[in-house]
Amino acid sequence: MTQKELESRKAKDLMKYATSLGVKGAWKMRKAEVIEAILRAESSDQKIESATDEEKIDNDKSEVSESKVEKTSEVAYDAEHKMKAYTETATIGMLVAFKLPDGKVKSAKIVKKSTKNRKFMVETEYNQQYLVSFEDILWVRTGSRWPKGIYRLLKGQVENGEAGKA
Repeated sequence: MTQKELESRKAKDLMKYATSLGVKGAWKMRKAEVIEAILRAESSDQKIESATDEEKIDNDKSEVSESKVEKTSEVAYDAEHKMKAYTETATIGMLVAFKLPDGKVKSAKIVKKSTKNRKFMVETEYNQQYLVSFEDILWVRTGSRWPKGIYRLLKGQVENGEAGKA
């Protein structure tokens, strides 16, 4: 389903649909969060279907090594795909963590969004404004806290490449 189709439905119906897709905690989410979760769940279902097709084509590899490669690439792809989905569906008023050209990481609120140009206009709590491309977004904050790795990046405790290790 497209985002517009989902937005036209009632929140209660969306929560039921999200639950049927295996989304956990859908009943505690706001409508926008449920829509994001549904879009992610639907895209991951399509990814799983294409992965099983690849297994059928590539049957000359051993089962063990194939599953290890698939799981590793699936995790990396899944994280990247989720972040892309979050970025695409981010709305004005949401908080994001983004990297600057000099490598520093900042957080700010989205004040304008251009899907065509794939850029956000963001504003920090000190009223500094930045034009940030979708690719420079590290995290879209949908909950009440930053993940540990992103928090450490924002505080300057780790370098950008070390965030996952911390």
